[in-house]
Amino acid sequence: MTRDRLQTENRLIDAIHELLTEEGISQIKINRVAQHAKVNKILIYRYFGGIEGLLNAYYKKYKPVIDTPPIDIERLKGAPLDEFFQACCEYVITEFRQLRNNPQAQSFLKNDLMAYQPGVVSPFADQKSTQFLAMIDELSELIQSENGRAFSAIIVSGMTLLTFMAQDKRTVFGVDLSTEEGWANIESALQRIYQALAEVNKARIGNTLPIPPLSTSGQESS
Repeated sequence: MTRDRLQTENRLIDAIHELLTEEGISQIKINRVAQHAKVNKILIYRYFGGIEGLLNAYYKKYKPVIDTPPIDIERLKGAPLDEFFQACCEYVITEFRQLRNNPQAQSFLKNDLMAYQPGVVSPFADQKSTQFLAMIDELSELIQSENGRAFSAIIVSGMTLLTFMAQDKRTVFGVDLSTEEGWANIESALQRIYQALAEVNKARIGNTLPIPPLSTSGQESS
């Protein structure tokens, strides 16, 4: 690969990043990207095969996805319920703090959920969704609940919408989502929800989580 081609490819990839940051995903089109990078659009086809190939190169360089470490399920087995729900709450808070500070990830998520634009899909989205769902199911099994997916849908959807509204500097019921103070209020309320869940579940299963029995699979003697 020649030095000139490498420089041109990087200009186009960086143009994607800048447009996402400044103008949003609606501007990710061949002509607009070429204009922003000051590059002939033919080179997008020649070097990347089109806008999807350019986006794949952008993903590899910038990785516009939130990658919050998963909850350690093993550590929670037999743990106090307070610790279980605190871990869940901290995961949600960390996930959405990262999302608020990543406008590129917000743009792709908003496109996936609300304004689907063909060809502009994060290749990491399906993988992350699958991993998140598996974690929810494991946590639900640990606490013997059938409502894990539904509860998570409510919490995640609400926090996602608030994050999108924060991007537009909106105020909701007097809470200014463009400020740290506003988000401190949101996070405090979220913590109270999880604390209340801990108390409700203590009446159902006790103060600590049950320890699942050890699996006997693969232990038969030959």
